[in-house]
Amino acid sequence: MSVASHQAVPRLNLLWFTVLAAPIMIGIAIALMIWFGQYQAPMDLLPEETLRMGALGAMALMLVVARPLRNLLLAPTAIAKRPLQGSTPANADEEAVIKVQTSMFLLLGLLDAVAMIVIAFCLMQADAHLAILNGIFSLVLAVIAKPDFAALIEQTRKQLQRS
Repeated sequence: MSVASHQAVPRLNLLWFTVLAAPIMIGIAIALMIWFGQYQAPMDLLPEETLRMGALGAMALMLVVARPLRNLLLAPTAIAKRPLQGSTPANADEEAVIKVQTSMFLLLGLLDAVAMIVIAFCLMQADAHLAILNGIFSLVLAVIAKPDFAALIEQTRKQLQRS
């Protein structure tokens, strides 16, 4: 593994867990607002049980599809085919790191979508317990779907050299 690849792995790990840990921080803030700030729900769109069951179902579905989605979006051949816009990397190692990071953010956006929708419903309905549960779900999702960035960068670099 090259120096650029080796230095990128801790940064990618930090970014991965930072983005997927955001819902727990938001969930704690929502819970504190409700419990200590007397936050009231501006509207009740759904009955509480319907909201909770729907959110839990969406979270469970996301946990089930997380790895297949990761394998699809972070396949070295798919990463190598994605075009880069803006910058021109100096070498294949740098290009592999940039493409892996770009693909990682694409996957993170898809994985975080359910959590952000649940957060919006938690705010609308003032549901502190669901907000905390959503944050825990996001942390579990981060662990389950985390790719091996070192191997992914190396495989992408090899795929770029073949093309």
